[in-house]
Amino acid sequence: APKLFLGAYELQSNSRTLIGYICATQSPDKTLKHESMTAHVSGSSSVCIHSICVAPSSRRKGLGLALLKEYIAHLEKARAEGSESWDTVLLLAHEDLISFYEKAGFENGGRSSVVHGALPWYEM
Repeated sequence: APKLFLGAYELQSNSRTLIGYICATQSPDKTLKHESMTAHVSGSSSVCIHSICVAPSSRRKGLGLALLKEYIAHLEKARAEGSESWDTVLLLAHEDLISFYEKAGFENGGRSSVVHGALPWYEM
């Protein structure tokens, strides 16, 4: 799903270095389930964000939030232009990151049924 990937690059004189990215897939599900995080169903109504990563040297500078807001704007533009039919953006977050995602406009939907690791996940 290349159209659901977005990278942030640090430009140098002759090259660029990837310093952050977001990747996702589409799903017909309206809540995140284990299955919706493992398959891509093109043309589906939900975008399921899998990863938002920022290089350690670029953290705490606002890049993650800026990248996420740009990603959401990109999704909204594609939908407004009629090239995509998604209407929902979903992600899972650990409790300590809920406020970060709320700053980008996500709402806490409560504890998720997804189990992956020891800590609980929350639907955003």
